[in-house]
Amino acid sequence: MLFIVVASAIHIDPAFADSELAKNESHADETMAMADFDILDGSGVLKNVDDQLSGIPMEPVGVGWLDDLVIAPVPGYSPQLGWMLSGLAGYFMDMDKNNPETKPSIIGVFGMISENDSYAYGAGTYLHLFGDEVRVKAGVGYGDINYRYYGTGYILNQSGVSVQVRQKMPLYFVSTTYRVWNQLYMGIGFLGGNVETGIDVRYEGPPLFFDPTLNLDVAALEIPLQFDTRDHEQFPRNGWLINGRALLYRDELGSDVDTETFMVNFNKYIPIRKRDVLALRLYLRGTGDDAPFFLKSTFGGRTDLRGYEAGRYRDRMMYATQAEYRWQYSDRWIFTGFAGFGEVAEQFSEMGEETLPAAGVGIRFVISKKHNVGLAADAATGIDGNEFYFGVGQAF
Repeated sequence: MLFIVVASAIHIDPAFADSELAKNESHADETMAMADFDILDGSGVLKNVDDQLSGIPMEPVGVGWLDDLVIAPVPGYSPQLGWMLSGLAGYFMDMDKNNPETKPSIIGVFGMISENDSYAYGAGTYLHLFGDEVRVKAGVGYGDINYRYYGTGYILNQSGVSVQVRQKMPLYFVSTTYRVWNQLYMGIGFLGGNVETGIDVRYEGPPLFFDPTLNLDVAALEIPLQFDTRDHEQFPRNGWLINGRALLYRDELGSDVDTETFMVNFNKYIPIRKRDVLALRLYLRGTGDDAPFFLKSTFGGRTDLRGYEAGRYRDRMMYATQAEYRWQYSDRWIFTGFAGFGEVAEQFSEMGEETLPAAGVGIRFVISKKHNVGLAADAATGIDGNEFYFGVGQAF
């Protein structure tokens, strides 16, 4: 869960962890938040991780504090990273015993290794304080991620030609939001770290006359906004979740990158029958003209448009929309069907010609009735073929 929070705050490049490291931003906020290392933003490489590892409380094994202890090995799969094994340890805390409606706070640690020699680890927290008037997210982590880079723009993205990229990223962030009206929260935050990017060049010959490694310090002022009327964080059946974030990377803050990223997502949950849910999502993201490739917008992974390899389709602007029906067959089993479409382009005005559709089905097994968190498996198809996803929690 914590993996999500850290990952979600830093958009590393959806390739970075197939969003693996980095959910949902949405999940990061909701669960433990340590897997969406949106390395430099909230939509990136680590996003999937963020999505996939968003919570993992065990079924009660005792009484008292043991009921809220989270310890779990989590197998998973990413089109970019291959098979993964993640370990999570976290604890749900009641920070406001006088107000039972206050959402539980979370603190925890995580680690992840994959079959393509990628790994990540870190710690984080997501706190609901003062009757949920104040929300604090903080995290620190390190990722060493291998992935394929297909270039920028639809034509290059669809060509299938890629280079192998390796990124090493120590990152940290902290943000605080305050309730300004009803369920509307606004605040301020900061994220910093370093992104070392290298290309896997294999040849026999004399030493290269140049260093192929790009090493950049990153530092950004974050302006977060959230409108949250959900009836539950891990498994909402009713309400809205609107997340907005602006990240301003500036020289004055110590950043080698001088640009900005903006994102907003709209999630709507509609109760159907007695226990089913229709979940709708629209995600928009844009970057400044001078954004390096790992900050550009991209979709794929488990949160936005399942059916595409995270990081393959990349450009300055993007949108992704999807709908998912969640049929709760029993207390333990939930079946899902989903469909959506999205697009990337240099400008929003250029969109409408290269739409990318996707659809699929999934299954959830509830491992914690207390916190409504389940193991998840999804199969999806897009124009490039089929993709499979394994993780924890809902996709959004």
